[in-house]
Amino acid sequence: MTAEAFVAAARAFIGVPWVHQGRSERGMDCVGLVVLAARAVGIDAPTKADYGRFQYYPQAREYLEQFCDRVGSPEVGDIVLFKTTQSLHMAIVSEVAEGRIVRVIQALGHKANVVDTALAFPPLQLWRLKWPS
Repeated sequence: MTAEAFVAAARAFIGVPWVHQGRSERGMDCVGLVVLAARAVGIDAPTKADYGRFQYYPQAREYLEQFCDRVGSPEVGDIVLFKTTQSLHMAIVSEVAEGRIVRVIQALGHKANVVDTALAFPPLQLWRLKWPS
């Protein structure tokens, strides 16, 4: 599988409503989006993440370390971790230009759906799926 397939799997969820800790086509949160898209391309991402309404950096890092590697420069298909005005959040990079993240696919909060949108907050960490060999 490829990063492009991962992004295509994430795009298939555009329009799905946001649901805290949701893990289905009926509703998902930012972690659920990453999990379901990863599983669609053969990555065994854990479906359960122990987090409340507000995630913490160590908690998110420990979760992502199970099926991703930390990277420094963004590429399409990377998982970006960033802080919104309310909480820690993750999204899937869908467009990169001149070494910068331009767009992400994300499930961002109450009364929202999964969207492909401009990245509105600066990235804090980048992660890349560990592809099976």
